[in-house]
Amino acid sequence: MDRFRSTEQAHFSALVASHIREQDGPLLLEGGTGLGKTRAYLAALANSGLSVAIVLPTHQLIDQLAASADRAAVGLEVTAFRPAARFERRADYLAARDAAMAGRVMLCTAASVIIDQRLRGGYNGATARDYILFDEADQLPQAAALQRDLTITAEDLKAAGIPRGDMRPTLEALLAARHVPPEVRARALIIQEALSEPAWRHKAGPDDDGGIALFHHLPGRLLKPIANRGNVAFVSATLSIAGTFDDFRRSLGIGAISRFSGRIEPAKHGALRVETPVGADPVDIVMAAEKPCLVAMASHQEAEVLAARLPGAVARAPDETTAEAARSVPPNGTLIAAGAWAGLDTPIRWASIVIPRIPFERPQVLDDKIESRYIDSRNVAVRRMRQVVGRGLRTPDADCAIYILDERYERLGQFLPDRFQQSWAEGARTEVTLSEAERDKAIRRAALKRYGCKCHACGLVPPHPSIIEVHHLNPIAEGERKTKLEDVIPLCANCHRLAHTRRPAPIPLAELQAMAQAEK
Repeated sequence: MDRFRSTEQAHFSALVASHIREQDGPLLLEGGTGLGKTRAYLAALANSGLSVAIVLPTHQLIDQLAASADRAAVGLEVTAFRPAARFERRADYLAARDAAMAGRVMLCTAASVIIDQRLRGGYNGATARDYILFDEADQLPQAAALQRDLTITAEDLKAAGIPRGDMRPTLEALLAARHVPPEVRARALIIQEALSEPAWRHKAGPDDDGGIALFHHLPGRLLKPIANRGNVAFVSATLSIAGTFDDFRRSLGIGAISRFSGRIEPAKHGALRVETPVGADPVDIVMAAEKPCLVAMASHQEAEVLAARLPGAVARAPDETTAEAARSVPPNGTLIAAGAWAGLDTPIRWASIVIPRIPFERPQVLDDKIESRYIDSRNVAVRRMRQVVGRGLRTPDADCAIYILDERYERLGQFLPDRFQQSWAEGARTEVTLSEAERDKAIRRAALKRYGCKCHACGLVPPHPSIIEVHHLNPIAEGERKTKLEDVIPLCANCHRLAHTRRPAPIPLAELQAMAQAEK
């Protein structure tokens, strides 16, 4: 049986395989949502025979990959490295670490790779492997989890017997102390390194809890020593911004890249319909949207406010993932989730996705100054929008409607997959543009949501929506064309038939309204 489902997936795998053989610089390879990049790179790794580290952002994603059908399909055995904090006994940690390091393919997190590099391969040996592949690499520029990893707590200092004093001497004393956990030692080394590179760090200093913390503009630069190796690959569905890797390279400090780098989109995979009812009440949009519906919120606070207005909707709790929360959503239900663009795939095939607010990063304020750059915030928003749109394209026959209620979408530029970009542009980004000349049911749904479920000639508000029809102001019989919302209007069955008693052009809406008024 052919292990690849498309020529694009096979091409993706071939590029990884070519890079494994030549290792001519870091590989940056984007596989559009629906391509199946995971199976593609796993197949290349399985055939390589090399010792490999597959690096993922979280332990949940490690669990998902280890249990995936893609891994089983290519016959690749993997082991997972876990930090000492996940074990009750140190002996159990050491045994698990040794087992993970002995495996040909080890799964680990980016944080462990950073630590291993600073400890010269003495943590989990990830940086000493023949090949290192970072999956979901789009999350590396922010590396939000590393903020927590780069805090040396007051408890860490107390355990080492070091009183907190001036920062540099405290760090030196910590590094000279014996029996310091490797994670803490690596954090101290990273903070020292950051102090010597003011071009990308902000500052290091005492935090409010009595420890030492590193605050930095580009945390992805922590990977710079590894990111420029020839035996490293970065893969994701959202590596590029505006068709280039420039932002990703800048964020990680990457110089020249492999000649096998590039972007591959599936030629056909799923269908999207995009509407931009800017300023609309999210409740109205969600109530009318096809179910199941995912509402991607920018914060938990906003999610709670909206959930209170939508009885029966499932709201993701701060201590659960979007995938976990989705398990509680019925087939005709709604999930309201902060950060819905990140994390594991959900078990639900979404019929609609509502985005009330574009997920720009909040400005970072340090020393009473806003330190964020707009361009960085915008690029984060572009990646997040691409990720959340991808939630609706997980299967080849997926059919999803996207509703964007925030006018700032116009500032982002391209964030839809390439195969949908042309129709989006033709719709001027303000209208629903449909490529079918037939009476697509999507036209009806969009029209009723925009204009309301009533007849716009006689004013009838029916007891059931099925009584209302959608009338083409310019007859569809004129030929195949793209249809926008401004081309249609809801009418009751009687007024719709009346409109088409005049040919070839139907009776204009204003005349229909006058006729209905005269009969009252």
